[in-house]
Amino acid sequence: MGLTRNQVVIVAILLAGATLVVLNQTLLSPAYPSIMADLQVDATTVQWLTSAYSLVEAIVIPLSAFLIGRFPTRRLFIAGVSVFALGSLMAAFSPFFGILLLGRIFQAASTGVVMPMVFTVILLVFPREKRGSAMGLVSLVIGFAPAVGPSLSGLLVESIGWRSLFVLVTTLAVLIVVFAVIFLKSYGEFEPTSFDKPSVALCSLGLLGLLYGLATITSAANIGVSVALIVVGVVLLVFFVRRQLKLEVPLLKVDVLKSRAYAIVVILVALLQAALVGTGVLLPIYLQNLLGVSALETGLIMLPGAVLGAIMGFFAGRLFDKLGVRRIVIPGALVAAIGGCGLVGFGLDTPVPFIIVIYTCLGVGMQALVTPLNTWGINTLDNRVIQHANALQNTLNQVGASLGTAILVSLSATSTFLFPEMPALEQAMAGDRIAFAFTALIMIAIFVVIVAAVRDTKKEPSAAERANALRLPTKADDHIAVDLAMNKQPYFVHSTDSIREVAQILATNKTSGVPVVDEHMKVVGFISDGDIMKYIGRSEGAVLDATLMLYRATDNENFMQRISELLDLNVMRIATKGAISVESGSELDEACRLLAEKRIKKAPVVSEDGTLVGSLSRSDVIRSTMANLAAIEALAKGSKPANA
Repeated sequence: MGLTRNQVVIVAILLAGATLVVLNQTLLSPAYPSIMADLQVDATTVQWLTSAYSLVEAIVIPLSAFLIGRFPTRRLFIAGVSVFALGSLMAAFSPFFGILLLGRIFQAASTGVVMPMVFTVILLVFPREKRGSAMGLVSLVIGFAPAVGPSLSGLLVESIGWRSLFVLVTTLAVLIVVFAVIFLKSYGEFEPTSFDKPSVALCSLGLLGLLYGLATITSAANIGVSVALIVVGVVLLVFFVRRQLKLEVPLLKVDVLKSRAYAIVVILVALLQAALVGTGVLLPIYLQNLLGVSALETGLIMLPGAVLGAIMGFFAGRLFDKLGVRRIVIPGALVAAIGGCGLVGFGLDTPVPFIIVIYTCLGVGMQALVTPLNTWGINTLDNRVIQHANALQNTLNQVGASLGTAILVSLSATSTFLFPEMPALEQAMAGDRIAFAFTALIMIAIFVVIVAAVRDTKKEPSAAERANALRLPTKADDHIAVDLAMNKQPYFVHSTDSIREVAQILATNKTSGVPVVDEHMKVVGFISDGDIMKYIGRSEGAVLDATLMLYRATDNENFMQRISELLDLNVMRIATKGAISVESGSELDEACRLLAEKRIKKAPVVSEDGTLVGSLSRSDVIRSTMANLAAIEALAKGSKPANA
């Protein structure tokens, strides 16, 4: 994908850390029945290993935007994985459930810092037009963990015991820390955010109340206390959001949800997370306690769905870059809905092949949704707020995970008072079927929302463009508009992009310069290969290969270091501000005179409000002239063009 060696190393180490924490989560689910038997706890207690994990992670994630802006990514990653290793070690040798839970809390705290940082840096390493493929790669690599996790967990639990799972992740975490210390370098410059103490208190206490209330509602002696905690948590979070909108430098920029596309994505992915995590907790208990399969068999049953889901996530990202979002997510949502509905058919005598097919449909469908939806939503945002968007989305994902787990476990327990006369086994099955029906409803709702609301982004023509619709002149003295010759799909870069992204666009498209636009597509500058050469030439001579965008110079370590630093500079540092532009609908001959007098090869074409609508270069004028040569010659002779 055109990454430098340093960027490849950064991505590889970050993905290794992300894969580890995902592996840690998927390893544990098949071990729940063994933990319940060994530590003498019931299902509502053991689910705290998931609920508490989500609770702590959700509290920490909103702080990740502050931490990313405050500390270098290298130091933050190493510290996070080190804390994760410590928590894993505690869990491996825990004498009772409380210590095991504390170890999980340490793991969750580090995951809440590491995961948002990993996704933020990877999104910035890849250019915007390649983010679908990049997120597909992330899905494939991270998807490897849930693919092997359940099977590996089942094998270890049956042969050694559930504690071996934590010994494994401790060892892997230590290895990743060693590689990070040796090879990892910090990447990206992030805007610092304020550590506003009232915001931290409102967010932490609000999430604590909400998620703790959700987690205890199934087992609380007094359900009113849990409901009160949920209400208080929601109220505190409302005050948190209001405060963020008023602060000049907020802890978390919640206004990213003003983007309609991103808001839709956040809701849909949170619902997917609720269904995925909740079903992931319930399914192993159903398989082992009701069908009597072993932990290893549980892992093997879940393996095809995880493997094919990971592969689908990879290809879904690549297809997004080529086909857009809608043609990927609608079939994916349909398959996921079929899988969700299939869960309702599970019973005490359900054949294992049927369970495998249904769970595989669910996994493949979900992975076909997550990568394209996330990329579609992120691409509507400015690069400067990506760390806030990731923090916000990961927080809501944890709320969704906790909510999904609490609801599904609660629904599965309702059969004790709904069907008190049933035998115990059939009663448990009835409860699980109710919970699976809720998952089916979630997947159907997701399908409906996607069909109704998810659309490929299309640039609507402005009033100026509609008023100056392209047409050929009908008589010799007619004016020819710039729109006739301009390129209507111009290359451009955002004001938040780096010189590295500029160089990739110039090299890939063999163009000499591109306009720079802000988040509203207003032209704020122009960057050319000449601007880059001027910057390089300020210190010492260098030669720029205009085709390959490679800098050639004599061996000089300091010079190469400056090149490396240049590529990470913000484009506005060296771009020409107040770029010369041509207004859409203006006369082509005047535009040609402007290009000649100013001695420029290309100029952006803008609408009346300054929005980029095209570009005009000398080659565009010549190409348009040759394409319409017959009509032009006919007008010059005073006859009517054939297409008039």
